[in-house]
Amino acid sequence: MSLTRSFSNPFLLTDLTESLTTIPNQWSLVNDMGLFRDEPVAANSVTIEESNKTLALIGDSVRGGGRNKVNKDDNRKLHSLVIPHFNLSDYILPSDLVIKRAYGQATAEDTEAEVMARKLARIQRNWDATMEAARCQAITAGTVYAPNGTVAINYFTEFGYTQTTQNFVFSSGTTDVVAGIEAVIAAVQDNLVSGETVTGVRFLCSPGFFSSLIGHAKVTQAYLYFSSNAGNNPNRDRLGGQGLFRRFEYAGAEFVEYRGVFNGTPLIPANEAYAIPLGTQDMFVTHYGPAEKFGLVNTVGEKAYVWTYRDQYDEQIEIQTESNFMNLIRRPQAVIKCTKS
Repeated sequence: MSLTRSFSNPFLLTDLTESLTTIPNQWSLVNDMGLFRDEPVAANSVTIEESNKTLALIGDSVRGGGRNKVNKDDNRKLHSLVIPHFNLSDYILPSDLVIKRAYGQATAEDTEAEVMARKLARIQRNWDATMEAARCQAITAGTVYAPNGTVAINYFTEFGYTQTTQNFVFSSGTTDVVAGIEAVIAAVQDNLVSGETVTGVRFLCSPGFFSSLIGHAKVTQAYLYFSSNAGNNPNRDRLGGQGLFRRFEYAGAEFVEYRGVFNGTPLIPANEAYAIPLGTQDMFVTHYGPAEKFGLVNTVGEKAYVWTYRDQYDEQIEIQTESNFMNLIRRPQAVIKCTKS
């Protein structure tokens, strides 16, 4: 038992029980999937050379009739994409420590090290949340995360593609759901055009889309059998390390319900799902650029930077953090948008 002075009566003591800490849900499904590979660069932009290789069927010809000239060089195009800059700072002031009880302690005073650790932990959570939201935006909108508009890049526009959309009419009990899923799987494979082998297709589903899928008359029985299988129970199988997500394998694809929300905005738009290829190394890339410091000019970028400075007047400690990143979808046409009606 820990005794401390009562808040209501300064002449009384009260028992300080275990502290109650409220922390917002930390969504990290896409981060945990390992979908994006990291590729640091030493510049503030990424230059991509797009090479469109072509095939030509060779026809026969009469012997002695000369040579057919059908071979052509590949068409090449350069794309220069600016990496957005992000920074976040905090401070420790003497007032943060003066006669302050340490968190969860009855009489022990807070220390500079403990305050620093708390602030750094909170900053790290914010960076993790930002990366998750940025990657989800790249998948669902095909755009670079830069909410203040310092960078505006749409991958469909940049690479000259239009997104394929597949609508599932879940409102009709006669809808051929399997045919719709097969059309999506075919579109993912046909649009990848990277020479890679797709090992699977995963649908990242909003709660509304997932519920309509498993509630459809032609799917309900399959979901019932899936959930009763001891080896594939969505109430036991975890996808990713930070949460329990309903999942369902059906018609050669995997469906995952993602309930992630930040500031009231769902990471997967309501009543939508996005089908992505699995097993690729060329499609999803996170580029990191160097920090805005003289000592780091022309160095390879890191995921994040942290500096602490105590000012010359001994009045504050500044915590500076920075990250320069861009989540690149190199083949946005292979992300298929699914809607429901």
